[in-house]
Amino acid sequence: MDRNDAGRQLAGLLAAFRGDDVVVLAPPGGGMRVAAELAATLHVLLDVILVRPLAVARHPDLVYGILGEDETLLIDTTAVAGGSLCEAERAATEEAQAEILRRTAFSLRGDRKRVDLSERTVVVADDCVTDATALRDICRMARLHGAIRIAVAVPVAARRELGTLSPYADKIVCLKTTAQPPDADRWYVRSDMTTSTDIAGLLAGNHSRGWSDGFAGGDKRTTPASRSSSSRGRWS
Repeated sequence: MDRNDAGRQLAGLLAAFRGDDVVVLAPPGGGMRVAAELAATLHVLLDVILVRPLAVARHPDLVYGILGEDETLLIDTTAVAGGSLCEAERAATEEAQAEILRRTAFSLRGDRKRVDLSERTVVVADDCVTDATALRDICRMARLHGAIRIAVAVPVAARRELGTLSPYADKIVCLKTTAQPPDADRWYVRSDMTTSTDIAGLLAGNHSRGWSDGFAGGDKRTTPASRSSSSRGRWS
């Protein structure tokens, strides 16, 4: 099986996930090939979802939140308090990570904006789950962006890690679960190295099909001094 085969097989488990209100999302990487085939089979929109963990320089191992596009922010209030993180160092961290997000988004989408997730059903896809942290954060970010229903679709995943996603997704489908963390290079017949150029091509190909025009409106980015106007959440 390759990643395209995996996407088609997952689509068979998600036949009801069709229509203009559905979008398939994946993080940058090999999961975009799975997601692209899944979206093509279901005839729905495809997009990349970008999330950056937040940690200040003096506490690099203390992740105090996650940042998405348009300055969408989710804060771990316990980590902020426990690390005695001041507003200035957080603001500097968040602006630096926001700039990385802007550059990455442009390299993958060009001038197109992200797909608007408001009132949409989101299918979060990846090619292999050995650690569910990234998919958990993607699900959290999709909720903050306005998704009303979230499904996670993966070809292969560690059983324990997949179980940790239950609080964050309304539906989880997986072709194969394993007791130990799976190795994607051994699971697929081809390594399918996926570059930024490859991802840009997959997104452009989906966009050209014109299944929907549900792209986000004006840029909601804010400066550090006015971050309270952007979408924010917290966990404790």
